Amino acid sequence: MILCLYNSYDKLRLHDIHIRSVARAAPVCCALGFHLALLDFPEPMYDRVMASTTIGKSGYLLQQLKERSQFTELTKTLPLATLVITTSQPQPQKRVTCQQLVHMSSRGEVLAFIIGLGRRGLPRPLKKKALYHWDVTDRGISLETCTAIGYIAARFHTAMELAL
Repeated sequence: MILCLYNSYDKLRLHDIHIRSVARAAPVCCALGFHLALLDFPEPMYDRVMASTTIGKSGYLLQQLKERSQFTELTKTLPLATLVITTSQPQPQKRVTCQQLVHMSSRGEVLAFIIGLGRRGLPRPLKKKALYHWDVTDRGISLETCTAIGYIAARFHTAMELAL
């Protein structure tokens, strides 16, 4: 599975939140066996995060993801993955449950959970392109980005373990 952070801040300027979010997502991905993908970030993030973070053993866990080819930086959407928008306001026709996602994954489908950074949320074209929208809380509750990163990955991983 892929945890994908989408930059909805300024596409041309690096913000501290970019570095912190990547640094915080790396340990979660390492712990739960997820790939980490970055989408539409203003510049290559790996070296920036490695130079400035104390999170994840001072970047060691991000380095581990990169060495295992589980870290990707993209400017276009993810190839060979089913896009799942994580949102507190899913479109009714695209709404999917955790159990449905587990079923898809158990059939071999690679899922990319898209998490937006910033107040603007995800752009309409990306929401439209994604086949599925998942409200991870099932209650329409919006989560802060780093809380969402951990909760989305842990909830899906736990549901997968229970399904086995």
